[in-house]
Amino acid sequence: MNSVGLVLEGGGMRGVYTAGVLEYLMEHNLYFPYVIGVSAGACNAASYLSRQNGRNRTVLIDYVNHPEYISYKNLIRKKQLFGMDLIFDEIPSMHVPFDFNTFQNATEQFVIGTTDITTGKPYYFNKKDDGEQILSILRASSSLPFMAPPVQINNRYHLDGGITDSDSSSKIGS
Repeated sequence: MNSVGLVLEGGGMRGVYTAGVLEYLMEHNLYFPYVIGVSAGACNAASYLSRQNGRNRTVLIDYVNHPEYISYKNLIRKKQLFGMDLIFDEIPSMHVPFDFNTFQNATEQFVIGTTDITTGKPYYFNKKDDGEQILSILRASSSLPFMAPPVQINNRYHLDGGITDSDSSSKIGS
């Protein structure tokens, strides 16, 4: 398994299926040395690599009916369909805490695909160099045009990684 990578595509609520697969892998202590994802796939991968059993299920299923999670009210009021502040600030810091320490200390490589809106090309962040900004990077990788504003990271603006590289498989082995 040393030369195997795990590619996790985005797709919004399709991520519920991915979350179930990752839960199975965690239950059997199966971790791939290289993980790459975009959008919902990257979000699921972060909880997988932080070894937080059940976290993806809680965030994706238990919060879906929260009035701030997804609504047209968000779209009108905040110009974002999903409650990005709830999902990427409140949930990981207060409601379903993200284990930053375990995530940072995990030995697996983790690459997250985004789209650089200046160049229109894929841009990849990795846990080793950019792990301190993981929530902003995940937010950027999940920010669909017209559904969420771009996210500024290191003086550049980024959107959903699926715009330019939906499965990020072109980055495997890089």
